[in-house]
Amino acid sequence: LGTYLDCPRRYRMAYLDRPTPPKGPPWGHNSVGAAVHNALARWWDLPRDRRTPQAGGALLASGWLTDGFRDGRQVVAARERARAQVERYLADVDPDDVPLGIERTVSVTTSSASLWGRVDRLDDRGEGVVVVDYKTGRSVLTVDHARSSLALAVYAAGAARTLRRPCTRVELHHLPTGDVLVWDHTEESLGEHLRRADELAGELARLDAAFE
Repeated sequence: LGTYLDCPRRYRMAYLDRPTPPKGPPWGHNSVGAAVHNALARWWDLPRDRRTPQAGGALLASGWLTDGFRDGRQVVAARERARAQVERYLADVDPDDVPLGIERTVSVTTSSASLWGRVDRLDDRGEGVVVVDYKTGRSVLTVDHARSSLALAVYAAGAARTLRRPCTRVELHHLPTGDVLVWDHTEESLGEHLRRADELAGELARLDAAFE
């Protein structure tokens, strides 16, 4: 759904064309995102006394990916920048506040589709579950990105269904700036997003059938 919303042509090339067109060369920003996400996920697997910001930075360095960079100098510069971002972020994370889920797959169904996705982190904030999504891109984010995100809304609805607990808050944690963009959905706004996803799924089904 996200690919189709971003670029219908890319959706066709990725999901419909056979044989699938060859991929282009890797991008450095994809390597950065994957390494940061892996480090933040693995940090919670450490023993409690080792959950320090510096340990998170070490996980980032040990799991660093080199695909998509111009040369060794750019690799090192990107790695050290990402390492500093991870350590700064983890300095504000309570190591005792273990999340309900890390890289947790959640799902929800509509009349036309079964929707699922993998959430970076699910927090227990007492009154309900909170969806946390890490962002590593340089683009400036606003609260509107959290409010309008179809993926985050589906994650929230899926988390509520999967965990059988209320989940209406979604958060974008932007590591380059340290910003946390928060949006509190209502049942009505989540329903609007699910109806939109349902309509898109129906449209994709028609496109798939026409392509065949």
